[in-house]
Amino acid sequence: MTNDLGNDLQPVILIVEDEAPIRMGLSAAMSRLGYRVITAENGSDALFKAEENPPDLIVSDIKMPVVDGFELKKRLNANPALASVPLIYLSARTSVEDRVGGIRGGADDYVTKPFDLEELTARVEAVLRRARGERKLGFDLARQVDKEGLEKLRQELMQNFHHEIRTPLNNVMMFLEIVATQKFETLEEQKEFIRIARSSGDRLESLVSDIIFLTDLDQGVFNNVRQNINPETHLLQLLRRRLARYESKSLNFVPIVSTAGEMKAPRHELVHAVMHLADNAFKFSPNDGTVILKITPGERGGATITIEDQGPGIPAALREKVFERYFQISQGPTREYQGLGLGLTIARAVFRSLGGDVTILDSARGCCVQAVLPDLKVEDASHG
Repeated sequence: MTNDLGNDLQPVILIVEDEAPIRMGLSAAMSRLGYRVITAENGSDALFKAEENPPDLIVSDIKMPVVDGFELKKRLNANPALASVPLIYLSARTSVEDRVGGIRGGADDYVTKPFDLEELTARVEAVLRRARGERKLGFDLARQVDKEGLEKLRQELMQNFHHEIRTPLNNVMMFLEIVATQKFETLEEQKEFIRIARSSGDRLESLVSDIIFLTDLDQGVFNNVRQNINPETHLLQLLRRRLARYESKSLNFVPIVSTAGEMKAPRHELVHAVMHLADNAFKFSPNDGTVILKITPGERGGATITIEDQGPGIPAALREKVFERYFQISQGPTREYQGLGLGLTIARAVFRSLGGDVTILDSARGCCVQAVLPDLKVEDASHG
């Protein structure tokens, strides 16, 4: 079985290769390094053996009879018990397009044939280290919730961490490696690879920031000093950058900002909260949908911020439930959207710490979320 954190057993590696000499050679090499090895001749054989004895890592060829490497990964992803198992492709396909396709398909690394055994060993060790780190983080997150349902939540966290942490990390590393080692025909082609790496890095940074924020919140560490907020500089520029993640959806983002009055809030915390509210609107909006952001400053530093989208909306019975920590993950491993289900939790915590709130309003179409920041009181700390 897949090793739990703290298990002293050596990791299990499943080697999937239709060429017997390569399969036997890899098996012998990994065994000498202390790994427990299972071998399979093709993707169908690998699926059967992985279900019987879930591995810690799969090293798979791509071009194989019956079920090839790409189809193997799809079927692994469809199985909640195997979706989070890391996979390294081992293939004679050497083009940049093949490598990018493999990583985008969910692989954790891509090694080309003929391969150097020392390099492959280093990549195996690196992927296993990352997987151990994800398991530890999953356990740490799970400890933050009540013991009731803890095991179920822990399993769901582990299954989804593949997409939430490892996928953007792999994209950063792989695309930067391509930029560093490949020659590009045009500068624009190189810039596109850098853009993808940067976007994946932003996604990973957002997740880490959320975890740090929740840790501070649980420890009662929170900044309530209110500063001047310039909507264009501190909010809209960042929201437009976040919107670039959803370029394929062709969304229409409409900010409506009143110029009357001024807004004061802890800058980093407010931006973090509003970013989550807007990101939810972008995420759940249909293609070509419209997202409207309205900001109306109060008389003494307060504000009302409303975000409307044209997505599926939230049923009235769930309008409080969605603010619970990890709510989205609790929908199970087949959930459609990315994220750990922390956005609304964080946004409400920020505004409530300032005496305000975040609520979901009635809406004829889509979802309408309103965040209220109260005006400053005499005793409130502020500057700027």
